[in-house]
Amino acid sequence: MAQEFKVKELSSLSLKDGEMKTVELEGVEGGKVLLANSGGKIHATSSNCTHYGAPLSKGVLSEGKITSCFDLGTGDVEDAPALDALAKYEVFEKDGAVYVKGDESTIKASRRKPDLACKAQGQEEIVVVGG
Repeated sequence: MAQEFKVKELSSLSLKDGEMKTVELEGVEGGKVLLANSGGKIHATSSNCTHYGAPLSKGVLSEGKITSCFDLGTGDVEDAPALDALAKYEVFEKDGAVYVKGDESTIKASRRKPDLACKAQGQEEIVVVGG
């Protein structure tokens, strides 16, 4: 269940356009989130690359994409070698502090679990044959 976590040592969302910053969250041991300003909009996502584990704040933010692998607006994988999508979080200011709203286990994992559910949409039946 999503909870609000206070960002340590940050009192406002005053990142410059194109700036990215990894921040720690109070109440989440090892919990880090990437804050990024793209076109004047602040985004909060997983802090590390899902492929290599490197901090995304060391990457490149260009045209709404981080290091050309992830879409900043959705967290979705845009290109290899990323394995899983980034988790996205709501970020906001409240009472002179910055908060991130998210699920603690997702913040710790620093990735979004893929939705691999496959459901039939009609009455048709499909047989998959492979070797």
